[in-house]
Amino acid sequence: VLYQCDFADGLDVGSFFNRVLKDFKRIDVIVNNAGVAIKSDPEKNDIDWIDDWLQTMDVNLNATALLCKKAVAHYKTSGGGIIINIASRAAFRGDTQDYLAYAASKAGVVGLTRSIARAYGKDGIKAFIVAPGFVRTEMAQEFIDEYGMDYATTDLALKEMPEPAEIANFVTFLASGMADHATGGTFDINSGSYVH
Repeated sequence: VLYQCDFADGLDVGSFFNRVLKDFKRIDVIVNNAGVAIKSDPEKNDIDWIDDWLQTMDVNLNATALLCKKAVAHYKTSGGGIIINIASRAAFRGDTQDYLAYAASKAGVVGLTRSIARAYGKDGIKAFIVAPGFVRTEMAQEFIDEYGMDYATTDLALKEMPEPAEIANFVTFLASGMADHATGGTFDINSGSYVH
């Protein structure tokens, strides 16, 4: 079953969660993977720059936070569950001047996820952070088209960037319940380009 949602619209995000829960009656795992990376030159006028900032926060952080809020409320009455939030290495090492909002939004996802793990563990709620670097996706291709393949691969410890399936495999492992005591943990999948 496919559901459509505008992650920039908080009302639509809340409705999306409610529709899924109504149809399936129970949710065991939520993976927040939606995201945008809007290029926004700091030399832009303030109005346009803040519009880019707010749109980035709406999709990357606010929608994630609302879905987590609703998941926590559901999990507290259903015996627990798992939240997996996709952040970014940019949350830890920063990004370029054109992507300040992206890095800040993903850093917010990190703080949100750690707080959920600490606050709700005894309710059976586990929360994990997956922090990829460049992954061979359409979003990464936009960076590569603009900055060049060398920009994306120069600082990799491995020969190539990961494929989406590698991220999916790791998320599946976290969703399996076989790593529950790693709740609150951050898992870097960035080909060794940022190690902390």
